[in-house]
Order: sequence, then structure tokens, then C-alpha cells
Amino acid sequence: MKKEKIRWGILGAGVISHEFAKDFKFMQHAALIAVAARDVEKAKIFASEYKILQALSYDELYRSSDIDAVYIATTHNFHFEQILKCLQNGKAVLCEKPVTVNDKEFEVLEQVSKSKKLFLMEAMWTYFLPAINKAKQWVDEGRIGKLKVIQADFAYPMKKDMEGRMYNPMLAGGSLLDLGIYPIALAYYFTNKDPVKITATADMTATGVDESLAMNFQYGDITATLFSSIITRMTNAGRIFGDDGYIEIPDFWRAYGCKLYDKEYNLVDSFEDDRESHGFIYEMQHANDMIMAGEYESSVVPHKRSMAIQVIMKKVRSEIGLKYPFENY
Repeated sequence: MKKEKIRWGILGAGVISHEFAKDFKFMQHAALIAVAARDVEKAKIFASEYKILQALSYDELYRSSDIDAVYIATTHNFHFEQILKCLQNGKAVLCEKPVTVNDKEFEVLEQVSKSKKLFLMEAMWTYFLPAINKAKQWVDEGRIGKLKVIQADFAYPMKKDMEGRMYNPMLAGGSLLDLGIYPIALAYYFTNKDPVKITATADMTATGVDESLAMNFQYGDITATLFSSIITRMTNAGRIFGDDGYIEIPDFWRAYGCKLYDKEYNLVDSFEDDRESHGFIYEMQHANDMIMAGEYESSVVPHKRSMAIQVIMKKVRSEIGLKYPFENY
């Protein structure tokens, strides 16, 4: 029997969860009924702010028969265990990126999702933003000619605490998984294929994680130059170059607009989405619609795409010698 609405719970009560809760007012055929946190008092405060009925522990959320789908907004070192428990308890999952720490973890979750016919999607919200879709439309229409070069960087200075999550290898720290995944995902979105050659260099910390990371991907006739860092702020722009023009996407990871230039760098078109929401609503509604339709994976971020990005990051890590102590391969 088809549900009239999907009942959602949030796992985690941090900053990103607030953005999800704020955008929920734009959702159709959905209800936000629960939030869970490691500290239940924190969940209660969160629930009160957004008028959510239930404030739960993680285990209570996993076991609840009131919840159809869970948005996981914890840090990526916890994702595998939390996704697995949600799926094992019959709940669909929308999980923040990166969906897992490595491809082996995702392989397990993909099989569980398929065997139980339960929806699992990596929350790659950038793919759903109107400005990103407009830029892709311009490329597909040939408005910059043949795609040649992709440039993207994503970098923010973060607290240099060698015992904190960003610098702790036991918590899968470093710039790649937190920030580098964004430019990697952007390159995949515009090329829609795996690079044939990957080279990467990084500034490594004394704890063994990457502080700054430079990546070069070769796709035959297309080159992507990508960068991430946790020690400096960069432009955080995406730039798409063709042999007949150029597209610029300011703050591509949360893009509000994009601009199209001809080969002489004259502005010929622009787009602004003027959205009222933070921007999570696009992926949220998509996930909700997929779950209502009985799908177990997204048509925009299918399992094979999440796996491809995991494999790419694994190759980057091999290039820079980044391996987390808890990994057994």
C-alpha cells in the first residue's frame, strides 16, 4: 500500500541537521517526526526549536516503528555503522557525504540496500541545485563548445587541533573526505565518467592526514584540476572551460547562480535561482519522491555514482599515502 507521506527522522543534531530541519517546511508528502542525538538532551532542545514530536537516542530511532526514512547528518566516520543499523531496521536512508569512508564499506551497504529493497542515497546536494543544473544544460547544449577543462577548489581554514576530528586519522580526518569530495563530485557530474589517470600531491600533517590536497584528473580530452584545504580559504568556485566559452559557478558547492562567457570572456548569459531555502530541499524532495515510488536508489545519485566517487578518492589516497589506521586493506 502506497504511503500518503514519508515519516522522517534526523540522526544527529549538529549544524547540518539544522539546515535540513529549516528546509523541511518546503517538503511535500513528508513529515518530520523525530530527531536523535548521542546526547538526548541536545535532541530535546533541537526538537523544541523545530516543533518535532520525538527526541530520541540513536537506538530508539533505529527501533522506532514510526519512522520510514532517516537523514544521517553525523560525521563520516560514523556513517557505515549508522546506515547499516537503519537499513537493518527497515528504514530508508539519505546520508550526508561522503556516504562512507571507503569503497569496501559502501559495497556492503549497497548490497543490504538492494537485498532489503530499501532506499539508500548519498546526500550530494550540489547535484540538485538549479545553478549547477543550468550550467550542465549550457554544456550539453554546446554553448561553450567542446568541454576541455574543469577547475574547482573548496577550502576553509579549520581549527588546528591535532586531537580534533579534522586532524585525527582514527576519525578519518583530513581535507579529502570533508572538502575534496565536492570538487571531485563536480568533475564527475560534468564528465559523467571515471578519469583515466589520477595524480595527486598533498601537504600531510604530523598525524598523517592531508591538510592541503592538489589533484589532477585526465579524461582523455578533458582535464580537471581540483584542490582542497583545511588551512586556507580559497575562491571555492567551479569553472568549466570549453573551446568556445567558459562557465563560472561562484561557491559551486552551494551555488546560487552561474555565468556564461564566450571565448573572449564576454558575458553572454547568467542565471540566479533566487531560492528562499538553504538549498537542501531539492535533494530532500527527490529522496522523498523516490522512496514513495518504491525505489531503492536515486536516479540522480545512483549507487554506481557514489561507488565511483569512492573509488576515485581511494586512488587519490593511494597517490598521497593516506590510509586510516582502522582500515584493513
